[in-house]
Amino acid sequence: MPIVELVVRKILHFMPILFGFLFFGPLFAQILDKIGWQQPLGLSTLALGLIVGGTWGIVAFFRGSWIWARP
Repeated sequence: MPIVELVVRKILHFMPILFGFLFFGPLFAQILDKIGWQQPLGLSTLALGLIVGGTWGIVAFFRGSWIWARP
């Protein structure tokens, strides 16, 4: 197995977590900024977005699904 294929497989294995942190986190922070939501506990909106997005990504990683309601 070439090293590049191994690296890509390892990265794609953790893709839900990365997607949660790198996409949903900043997206959630921008939404909070646009609606003018006040910052709780002195956290920046980006920090809160990374917490929410990362948590959602970790849950999706272990459940195997982004959507919590399964048929």
